[in-house]
Amino acid sequence: MSQALYEITVNALLDRDRPLTPAEWEAAVARVGGPRAPQLVAELDDAGLLGADLLAVAVPAAWELADRPLERLPADRWRELYAAAGAGPPPGLP
Repeated sequence: MSQALYEITVNALLDRDRPLTPAEWEAAVARVGGPRAPQLVAELDDAGLLGADLLAVAVPAAWELADRPLERLPADRWRELYAAAGAGPPPGLP
């Protein structure tokens, strides 16, 4: 996926005035690709577009979908996301 398509997808989501539904999250991940799910979840979390229930699902999914999660986001950011999701860090997170 090109950076431009990723940015178009993210910008369209950031224009929303309500949190995403699980189906919308899944569609967004399908569009940007699993390896970019960590960046997507971080940006949408920063914008307040992931409700608590979806965050609890999206964060672990983003970790698992990333080919190299620690190259996609720093360990500190992963810890923040997992804490916001109400979960302990995954195995492999230093």
